[in-house]
Amino acid sequence: MKQHCVAVFGGDARQAYAAQTFLAAGWQVQLFDVPEIEGLQSEKSCDSLAEAINGADIVLGPVPFRNYISPDKLVQLLQPGQVFIGGMLPKDLCETLRQMGVACHDLLLRQDFAVLNAISTAEGAIAEAITHSGGNLHLCPVLVLGYGRCAKPLIKKLQGLQAHVTVAVRAWHDACAAIANGCEVIDFTSLPFHLPRFGYIFNTVPAMVIDENLLQGVSPEATIIDIAAAPGGVDLEAAKRMGRNARLCPSLPGKYAPRASGECVAQTVRIILDEGEGHTWGRKQESALD
Repeated sequence: MKQHCVAVFGGDARQAYAAQTFLAAGWQVQLFDVPEIEGLQSEKSCDSLAEAINGADIVLGPVPFRNYISPDKLVQLLQPGQVFIGGMLPKDLCETLRQMGVACHDLLLRQDFAVLNAISTAEGAIAEAITHSGGNLHLCPVLVLGYGRCAKPLIKKLQGLQAHVTVAVRAWHDACAAIANGCEVIDFTSLPFHLPRFGYIFNTVPAMVIDENLLQGVSPEATIIDIAAAPGGVDLEAAKRMGRNARLCPSLPGKYAPRASGECVAQTVRIILDEGEGHTWGRKQESALD
C-alpha cells in the first residue's frame, strides 16, 4: 500500500483518532490544533496550519468544517495536486479548489460515510435522551420524524430497547418500508392529533417541523432530541419559553464515539484515495485480471 503524508487539523477527538489510525498504517502525519488523546505522538504537532499543510499530499479538515478557517485563507495554503477532505464544506470552496487543481471531497456527501456515521449518531441520540430525561425508553411511545439515513438505525436501536416506535413520513414508499420494519406510521399532516401521546420525540428532518404551534401539543414530560443539521427542525426558543425539554444535538459521533468515528473517517479517506487511483473496494483492477 502506498504511504502518504497527511495533514490533520481542527475538529474534535475524531480528528485525533483518525490521525492515530493513519499513523498505525505507517503514514506520515502532521497535526495542527487537534485534540490530544493518549497514544498520539506530540512530536507530530506543528506550530501553524501552514506548516502542517506544507508537504502533505492529503489534508483532512474538521467534520463538520463550520468555517474553522476562512475559505480564502485555506485556498492560499493549499497547492495543486493536494487532496482536501472535510465535512459539510462550503460549495464555493470546493469549486474554487477544484479549479486550482486541488481534489476536494466532502465526507458528508458520500453515501458510504453517511451510512456508517449514522450509527454513531443514532447511539448518541439515545444517550442524549436517556441522560436528559427522567424516564425509560422501554415500552415508551416514541416518535421519530423522518425515515432517512439517520432515522433508520435510530429506529432499529430504539426497537432493540423495546420502545414503541412510530415514524412520521411524507412519502408512501417510506411509510411502507417503516411498516415492514415493525413501526407504526403517521403522516406529518396528522402530527397535531398524535403528539400528546409521545414520551420521546426524535427529529431527523433538516427543516422546521415542530414549530411553536405544534409544541403546544407536546407533553410537558416529553423529551425532544433534534439530531438534524443546524439549525434543526424544532423551534428551540419557543420550547424554552413553553417549558418543553428540547435539545439540539450536533456532532454526536464526536461526542459519544470519537474513536469509532475517527476510524471511519480514516477508512473513508483511504477509500477516496483508492478510488482516485482507479481501485474499487473489494475488487482488483481490470488490468490485473488480464
